[in-house]
Amino acid sequence: MGITGYLKNSLAENFVRRVPVLYPYLMDLLARSESMSLEERRQLRDQLTVRTLKQAGRTRYGRRTGAARTYGEWAILEKEALREDNAAFSARGFLPAHPAATGGTTGVPLMLRRSVQSVVFEQAVIDHLVQRSSGLDWKKARIAVLRGDTFKDPADMRTPHWVLRHGGLHLACSSVHLSPATIQDFMTAIRNFSPQVLWVYPSALEAFVRLGAEFGEHSGLSDLKVVFSSSEVLDPAVRQEASRFLDVPVLDFYGQSERVCASWNLNGGEHYFMPAYGRVELLPAYEDDAFGFYEVIGTSYWNPAQPLVRFRTGDLARVRKGVGAADLEAITLGLLPFEGVEGRRSEYLLSPEGARLIGINHIPRGVPDIVQMQIVQTALAKVEIHVVPLKGFGAQTVEIILGNARQKIPDNMEIDIRITDHLIRTSSGKTPLVLRQIG
Repeated sequence: MGITGYLKNSLAENFVRRVPVLYPYLMDLLARSESMSLEERRQLRDQLTVRTLKQAGRTRYGRRTGAARTYGEWAILEKEALREDNAAFSARGFLPAHPAATGGTTGVPLMLRRSVQSVVFEQAVIDHLVQRSSGLDWKKARIAVLRGDTFKDPADMRTPHWVLRHGGLHLACSSVHLSPATIQDFMTAIRNFSPQVLWVYPSALEAFVRLGAEFGEHSGLSDLKVVFSSSEVLDPAVRQEASRFLDVPVLDFYGQSERVCASWNLNGGEHYFMPAYGRVELLPAYEDDAFGFYEVIGTSYWNPAQPLVRFRTGDLARVRKGVGAADLEAITLGLLPFEGVEGRRSEYLLSPEGARLIGINHIPRGVPDIVQMQIVQTALAKVEIHVVPLKGFGAQTVEIILGNARQKIPDNMEIDIRITDHLIRTSSGKTPLVLRQIG
């Protein structure tokens, strides 16, 4: 689900990501799309879809599956197909494409290609959302970064755990070094930098806020205007804690490395898909007492180097129960809100009988005295729950964790709670909630 690393040279970055003529056009389109009527959004969707279908029809995948078909006749594209034959989804263009990759939670890289339009559009989206929520100009703002930056050995606990980049405008912090032993050093460094934006992975934000509060730190970030969260699913409880601790709104951006659709949410309010970003379909998955859950299917609009049609993102959108077809269409076009992204299809455990156990993201909810939690399945009948504790962690906390876990994990699966300083990270620095290490 994400946004690629910045170029180290700020001038080169600004030129590549804000190409003259193209960038102002895209910024204008994003602004105009927010005030479009339902019919105007439909017209924009259909216009951009036709262009993507033409681009996809020139790929080997498109020719193989019949490029002349209408949108609804294209099969849903699985991530495995893209991984197994990446070249079949690539198209040649006049300008070179930018290579990218995502490892996900499996560690198996998914190779991607991004056009100049894709790179510029993604930057325009970030600039637009930050500007509309805080009034800041992203390229001029002081930004403290708590994401997946790696610039020193994880075992090297000597300060500093941060470096200045982009002409001193970015303070890139190594979130892998964030721990009870280093939180006060992190707070001091970030406070001295006095950022206007805190750009985070949600998992890094969770650790930063809970450790800061535990050790009696007040943020003291008087110039901070907004927290910009992206690349992982942001838990509502973490958003509330961050907004309270930092005393600023939290802007949550949902997307994927494949860049097929996107949505945003400001300070815990309603979520909106972005109609100019990509085409969205919502396919019913399951329901609970209050909500319907829909698989998010997306089609890219701005990447002719690798146009993806009806790509299954693996994410679930939470929608109030009983929504009809007309309102569901309005949600996909960003005219009506939805309740948020519930999580990943990959966030499941396998029972010894081979069943998928879902709803695992409910296990950490309401658990006191912890920084973070991670559920690691090491065998079909064994699950480890890794916990980074706070000072008040004890037997009562363990009982709560086990109680939550047993609501989702059957009795024939062993549960082992393990205390740790750091959770397991992917190659991109993310901290997934669920890891299956069973082959």
